[in-house]
Amino acid sequence: MFFGKLLPQEGNFFEMINEHGKYIAEGSRAFVAMVQAFDDATLRAKHAAEVNAAEKQADRITAEVNRLLHK
Repeated sequence: MFFGKLLPQEGNFFEMINEHGKYIAEGSRAFVAMVQAFDDATLRAKHAAEVNAAEKQADRITAEVNRLLHK
């Protein structure tokens, strides 16, 4: 009961953390694919873009969590 009073009332942090984990896993899979296709410049660039996109999404969630925690 006491722990619940410490959590902010706005924002669903558990959903955001789950979504963040989804992007981490997605970026990890893209990184593995990039390493496996390292000899193919086209595939390497494609997978590097996927890693970058997943990282940006995860960073967006991190920024939102930080914003809500400081509110």
